[in-house]
Amino acid sequence: MAKRIFLNLDLCCGCESCAAACFYSHWQERRVEHASVNDKAQLPMHCLHCEQPACRDACPNSAMKKDEDGVVRRSAFKCVGCKSCAVACPFGVIDHNLVYHVVPKCDLCTDKLKEGEIPRCVAACTSGALSFEEVDEVTFAEKRNQASHRILSNAIGRRR
Repeated sequence: MAKRIFLNLDLCCGCESCAAACFYSHWQERRVEHASVNDKAQLPMHCLHCEQPACRDACPNSAMKKDEDGVVRRSAFKCVGCKSCAVACPFGVIDHNLVYHVVPKCDLCTDKLKEGEIPRCVAACTSGALSFEEVDEVTFAEKRNQASHRILSNAIGRRR
């Protein structure tokens, strides 16, 4: 089974320590973006490393590849910065801003994974909102839907 990064919305305080850890460990390249939900919450957006990645299929230079571990990677040497991957991502987690003329993207800190450790963003999370878990597709869809419903209900507001 593949491992994924999950966010517990109840614990996230919006401190962006996950983004800072990623930034300073990846040659000052921001690979974790934060989204604002109706000015009520600030939450990190991580690549989901999809089974059938739309970003990979959209790339005209084959710069996006999925390896045997299920990690979707971007080759900096093949990327021309056309932003097709960012436009194709259905979750909007690939940043449109170019860094060194390439599109930055989460790689799950594979150097840490090879050492048996967790991604840097998860390790740096001060509130414990990020976790790195093995999941099957049913659990993955369930957690994603739970987060989506909570975001929508908070964005809409509550009646008094």
